[in-house]
Amino acid sequence: MRRAKGMSLLLILLLTGATIGGLLGDVLGSYFPILIVDKTFGFSPTTIDLGILQFTLGFIFRLNLAGVIGLLLGYLLYRRL
Repeated sequence: MRRAKGMSLLLILLLTGATIGGLLGDVLGSYFPILIVDKTFGFSPTTIDLGILQFTLGFIFRLNLAGVIGLLLGYLLYRRL
């Protein structure tokens, strides 16, 4: 039970760090252009039509340097807790 709680806390901290870091990178990118160097990966949205059911799947993840720094800070915060 403790392991599941620890993993969920780690996931929350990593996502929060990446999100805040990405936002800060976008805001501060005009002052520090290296922060907005990013990499995009995932798969583009694809629609699947089964006749009576139609759904769209897709996932694109864009991570910039500030987001990576946020991920690292989230992990370090997790290690401290």
